[in-house]
Amino acid sequence: MVAISEIIKSIKYGPHLKTVEKGEIKFLKGNHFDEEFDLDKVENSFVSSEHKFCDKFLLNKSDIILAAKGFKNFAWRYTGEQGCCIASSLFYVIKINEDLILSEYFALVINAPKTQHQLKLIGLGVTTPSIPKSELLKIKIPIPTREVQNKLVRLNNTLSKQINIEKKLID
Repeated sequence: MVAISEIIKSIKYGPHLKTVEKGEIKFLKGNHFDEEFDLDKVENSFVSSEHKFCDKFLLNKSDIILAAKGFKNFAWRYTGEQGCCIASSLFYVIKINEDLILSEYFALVINAPKTQHQLKLIGLGVTTPSIPKSELLKIKIPIPTREVQNKLVRLNNTLSKQINIEKKLID
């Protein structure tokens, strides 16, 4: 087990920016994700590319965003396939040391029930829970070999596809 602090390069909150209804850069909020923590529809939540700090906040491939405020805490990996995105201030933007851990595996472990329980326990706040960075960095997660990480990610992806197929058949 390794503390999260030992496997990340950086962690910071996303910005609080004014949004516009149309644009090229998606401004990600918590309600843009479905119950499986997949990016769903991003509507009426864009940032103008002319914003002076825009480039500074763009997500990079393999960045992890972690919903750190509110009752629904989850991790999601940005792949670049979603177009240009900026995570709102609801999220921590985490850059992983991929020499130590796969970003897909990190998101998988954060979304696992055991880690979700830990996140709920450290959430602070009277009305809206918030995960303190200092407490998040103390959480320890298992880091198996790269081969095992890859197998677990592939297995999870296969199961997710199967669930999505079954949901479509039911609907």
